Amino acid sequence: MAERAELLAAIRRRTRSFRPAAAPDSAWSPQRDAVPPPSAADPIDRFTQELEALGGHVRRVAREQEARDHIVSLATAREVRRVLRWDVPELERLGLEEPLRACGAEVLAWRGLDDFRAVAAGAEVGVSLADWAVADTGSVILSHGPGRGRSAVLLPPTHVTLLEAGRIVPTIFDAYQRLAKLDELPPNVAFHTGPSRSGDLEQIPVLGVHGPGDVHVIVLG
Repeated sequence: MAERAELLAAIRRRTRSFRPAAAPDSAWSPQRDAVPPPSAADPIDRFTQELEALGGHVRRVAREQEARDHIVSLATAREVRRVLRWDVPELERLGLEEPLRACGAEVLAWRGLDDFRAVAAGAEVGVSLADWAVADTGSVILSHGPGRGRSAVLLPPTHVTLLEAGRIVPTIFDAYQRLAKLDELPPNVAFHTGPSRSGDLEQIPVLGVHGPGDVHVIVLG
């Protein structure tokens, strides 16, 4: 038991600066009937705090036009030449194609791509739509399936997610409850929490090794 306690203490010391802002200062082993109380903070504020603590970026907008303008601004600042977006109605309505073409970037929808991995690997920005988000961890929940490719999320170095403000739930338990109510689960459901982060045995963090190192969430509403 002493060795286990020493190991957990060492892990806590090594990862102290990379935990969510409100993470507990001790190892947590959930019990079968243990349910943590909901977050007392405003869900949007808490989500923003947690994601930004992990190196992500949050921008809240009131209208779809503002979301489009923010994506165009990001692409322009990075001199992007290719944007790959999910083929979903919510992103279709943004009308990204024309303003991005005016900036010298092409926009491809995840629709009928012959070599989708090569296309995704050549894109500088991937744009997705979140199903839900978790305030306590700063996570976005993405379901994958037709028109919603995983490569569009994982391969471009910059990932932008559009999230409706009303879809931020306080805790991960709330998210599980939402998923449990679905008539049928999507082929793949993933929780994405901040930029991709890796570390070697010395616990030196490196961003963007196994996924995007630049993560932006646009909260609509």
